[in-house]
Amino acid sequence: MSASASFAPIHVRNPRTGERDYVIKPATPDEVASTADRLRMNQPAWLDLGLEKRIEALNAFADAVQDNRQAIFDALCADTGRVLITHIEIDNLRHMTDRMAGFARDLIKKEAARNSAVPTIMARTQLVPFPLVGIISPWNFPFLLGMIDSVPALLAGSAILYKPSEITPRHADPVRECFAQVPGLADVVDYAMGAGPTGEAVIDNTDAVCFTGSVRTGRIVAERAASNFIPAYLEMGGKDPAIVLESADLERTAQVLLRGSVAATGQACQSVERIYVARPLHDALVERLAELAANVTLNTEAPDKGHIGPLIFEKQLATIQSHIDDAVEKGATVHCGGKHVDNGGTWYPATVVSGVNHTMRIMTDETFGPVLPVMPFDSIEEAVELANDSRYGLSANVFAGSEEEGVEVGRRLNGGV
Repeated sequence: MSASASFAPIHVRNPRTGERDYVIKPATPDEVASTADRLRMNQPAWLDLGLEKRIEALNAFADAVQDNRQAIFDALCADTGRVLITHIEIDNLRHMTDRMAGFARDLIKKEAARNSAVPTIMARTQLVPFPLVGIISPWNFPFLLGMIDSVPALLAGSAILYKPSEITPRHADPVRECFAQVPGLADVVDYAMGAGPTGEAVIDNTDAVCFTGSVRTGRIVAERAASNFIPAYLEMGGKDPAIVLESADLERTAQVLLRGSVAATGQACQSVERIYVARPLHDALVERLAELAANVTLNTEAPDKGHIGPLIFEKQLATIQSHIDDAVEKGATVHCGGKHVDNGGTWYPATVVSGVNHTMRIMTDETFGPVLPVMPFDSIEEAVELANDSRYGLSANVFAGSEEEGVEVGRRLNGGV
């Protein structure tokens, strides 16, 4: 691909209709460098405001987001095909800002003089922000996950150069308008629209980078950041296990597992992606999950109708289907779902699969869809071994009859959450 082709206009696909009804012009390396220079120049004044003034500015930004929520909502809804989660993304900003502001105040309190290893010398901790932080955000929660990285960086006194996913970029314009309404803040925030080549330019022109996305892309980000001797803060995918002990309440467990797997159409890094259940409960759990999943409806009629929306990223459909097909070829049984719904957009129903094992991609690779594969175990030791048999380690879940029993198993799992 030529350099010019890398920065050709990108026609963005609407996941509900399949139409490419929005266009962005990718920022070139020269444009990114120019934006970065301007942000760096403005950053010292932002830092000099002090923490409390920065908190005031970010609260004003949160107010502006609420004042302009309809435009942001419409953009996010067009990009993701979702209603309820879109409201949650927008409404979470105020709580997030307050929480992060509290963390920032606590950090400043700890910035105090202390004795060094040499008794005659006093050492002092001084917190110094990175002048310019690059934010590369994902497509599954476009606004929320971008703000999770942006708000702390801005509170610290950094400027930010933000690259939203080229899959879900529509919210950038109304959010940029909200930043522009806040004096001072508008000078230290800007966007770089585009795909991978633009992201590379962001990494090349910032002092630290925050990335949320796939493991494959995260590795590319980490390697490029390392070549520039800047830190990379990465939050990547998972293959999150759930262990269901024999003491667990079957109905409650089935309800929670379903929500944990199909919420956001399974497009969340902490979705339940593989289920291990005590053998005596296996058949009953599979049967109940299939009953519940069969009643999960797609909101093909309208974004506010039905239970789950479309798959946001068109290529994800092929990944999900390949995992299902691979499992079936190796002996698994699909109890409901298992085939995409052809309705113009990218739709996949809630799917329950049994007869799975770790030779199947559905149990080892991130599926990122509304799929519940269920596998029995015969001992807690086996369940823990299976759950930990993964190159991922983002989060894990245990369902038990008592908190003590669940905690005892949970502490043996290799999960960060």
